[in-house]
Amino acid sequence: MSRPKFKFTFWRVVAALILIAGAVATFQRFVYGLGYATHLSDDFPWGLWIGFDVISGVGLAAGGFTITAIVYIFNLKKYHCIVKPTVLTAFMGYVLVGTALLWDLGKYYDIWHPLVFGNHHSAMFELGVCVASYTGVLALEFASIALGKFKWLRKPVGFLKSIYIVLVILGVLISTLHQSSLGTLYVIVPEKLHPLWYSRLLPIYFFFTAVGAGLGMTVVESYLSWRGMGHEA
Repeated sequence: MSRPKFKFTFWRVVAALILIAGAVATFQRFVYGLGYATHLSDDFPWGLWIGFDVISGVGLAAGGFTITAIVYIFNLKKYHCIVKPTVLTAFMGYVLVGTALLWDLGKYYDIWHPLVFGNHHSAMFELGVCVASYTGVLALEFASIALGKFKWLRKPVGFLKSIYIVLVILGVLISTLHQSSLGTLYVIVPEKLHPLWYSRLLPIYFFFTAVGAGLGMTVVESYLSWRGMGHEA
């Protein structure tokens, strides 16, 4: 049977150009430093990308705790069919955010420092600890779903399923903290935000926006899954 011939299409060319540009930027970032690749400084440590990557990315992954809370805490079982893909999407989102931080942080090799030497009065410390903790919770939630087919893992998977509601509650609590803390980062630096957008209620706004964005991402993911693989959600 002959192999299908590879064809150059418009979107494949666009994807290839993006990958090449990313490879060049990655080389510059890790060889010459973050400042060389981004022109950021101590006065302007965050650029446009960090807003899209961390702030928007974490918000879009909020569907995980939202859907699990709807199904397991508010007992709306009719949405149980989308729990698995939603948890997977959230887990992948948080893993990608954590991976992207290796590019975003100046001293990426010290990414573990806040967990050990953190300032307990810092919003960034709370954000880092909660994101790391929730990634672990998502890993356990996803493991209880994905590893169920392996017979030799039935006991640990059974244990995870027995405490699944505990994981859901932990996920909701931790997510509430760090989703709102993203808004706290702007509350403490009012000079970095236009007065039109500044409010001391930003943590609350960020949380409810994340809930809406997470549900929207769940709808998009379910639709694309249905279109691409014929999965019904």
